[in-house]
Amino acid sequence: MIRAAAALVAALACVGADAEERTPPAKLQVGTSVGQPWSGRLDTGIAMPTEGRHHRFTSTTKKRGANFGSQALVALLLRAAGTVDHYVQSPPLVLGDLSRCGGGKLGGHKSHQAGRDVDILFYVEDTQTQVRRAAVGFYDFDAEGRCTKPACRRLRFALRENWWLVRTMLWSKRPFVQYIFVADWLKARLLAYAEKRGEHPEILRRARKVLAQPRNSSPHADHFHVRIYCTPEERARGCSDGGPRWDWVK
Repeated sequence: MIRAAAALVAALACVGADAEERTPPAKLQVGTSVGQPWSGRLDTGIAMPTEGRHHRFTSTTKKRGANFGSQALVALLLRAAGTVDHYVQSPPLVLGDLSRCGGGKLGGHKSHQAGRDVDILFYVEDTQTQVRRAAVGFYDFDAEGRCTKPACRRLRFALRENWWLVRTMLWSKRPFVQYIFVADWLKARLLAYAEKRGEHPEILRRARKVLAQPRNSSPHADHFHVRIYCTPEERARGCSDGGPRWDWVK
């Protein structure tokens, strides 16, 4: 799947002048993450299409050109969005920032520098019509799953769709997902829903570890922040993972 996704968007690969100076063209690898998420770069970043059958980007991300990621991350997002729609007929997945063309510092973020981070808006449900909708913005949701802003009082955190997104990422082997940052109270709702539906014990075990409220930023009650591990090929080229390495990661 990763190779197919790379071939699909190869024409949109970003080859900046600085990347060409750092790496001879003959050795350049498309969509390679280098360094750490908070102090790295992205060589030959893959531009994820801003509109697709199962996803779209926020207007802000489009304007700032932050739809570039590593080959592994772009493949995961395309696969996950399609999987959720296949199993539960979801609205489009709405994506925020990945990284810039060549990585590096991105305003408003401490990480997102090496093409291995992505912000994903929650799937939502209209409480009056029970219709699932694409996310309409970065709005906070409370412990009952209700949107806290007057402009979105009718919206609720869609457990079914959001859990399918999470479980798809948890089961990914290439790439493996290191973190899905989200507020503790939304993590609790997702786990309760998964347990009630009889989810596989191994997926539940992974969810308890990977879903986490960050300690040095907002609680993430308005979106998921997903971070993937370096692939073996990227690690050989200077990609570095900080934080824990889960026991199921080969």
